[in-house]
Amino acid sequence: MLCLVGLLALSTAARAGTCEDGFEAVGDPRNGMLFMGQVQKPGLSVSSALGQMQKIAQEEGYQIGNESITGNSGELLFTQTNLRTPLVWRVQADSSGQVSLGTKLARGQKMEVAGARTEICSMLAKLKTGKEGEAIAAAARAKTGAGQVIDAEAPKLSAEIGRDIQKTMAGVNSKGVFGNLMVGSSNYATAGERNEAFAPIVAKYKGRKYRIDGQIYTVSENQFSGEMEVAYLVTQTRGLLAIRQSSSNNNNNFTIQCILAPDQAKFFTTLADGDWVKLAGTVNQIDTQGMVLKDCRQAN
Repeated sequence: MLCLVGLLALSTAARAGTCEDGFEAVGDPRNGMLFMGQVQKPGLSVSSALGQMQKIAQEEGYQIGNESITGNSGELLFTQTNLRTPLVWRVQADSSGQVSLGTKLARGQKMEVAGARTEICSMLAKLKTGKEGEAIAAAARAKTGAGQVIDAEAPKLSAEIGRDIQKTMAGVNSKGVFGNLMVGSSNYATAGERNEAFAPIVAKYKGRKYRIDGQIYTVSENQFSGEMEVAYLVTQTRGLLAIRQSSSNNNNNFTIQCILAPDQAKFFTTLADGDWVKLAGTVNQIDTQGMVLKDCRQAN
């Protein structure tokens, strides 16, 4: 998520002192400020931290995204939706007990540094260690449904997410269209504005777990990475007769691709274009054209 990449650069900030002492406010306000705070709580596991933050964010009225834990670190995204331009927040946690929380404002959005500091540090201060924190995290996951696998059919899922993206991006896609048509100007949305508009989609879908059934459009092995790639056929039916698009139009729809886990090599050799397959995986990348799931395995 380009609007939050700056958070990574701050993840190695000094760990000493309180959240308030180490709070960061970075950037030019005209572009939208980047705010970040962090706490160090020895004994706080990654799973506990991310689970508790789901409860804390939900109590604030935010839309909970998905958590992703890899090795000794993890992240959680959630979105503040009661704004003209939704605001995405990002939590990072590691096994040392360090937890950071930050957000990048869109251009035009305003938030006082003092207010941002209070908001971020007060949320981080609610984290509990030990069994108390683990219990809070477990209850939060049960309530939010985080980590549940969603069953889907490839063409229907493609159409559903495609509509969501179209609705979300309608504002930036239409920016300047009338004026450009009337006076010949070129006042279209900038790349930065498009990234800001798309950020809630990333927060909503990245980390989601799907079990997807459908036909294969292409099956291939990446010649550079060696990854085993399966792309679903996501052509849609049109008109009263429900005539399906030609497969040559597949990539005109929102595409869905799975990268198989290394232990699926034998299964991969059985697959061919046009075969039916049901795979379970986690959304790793998403843009306006399609999404990629990682660690995909045959699902029953």
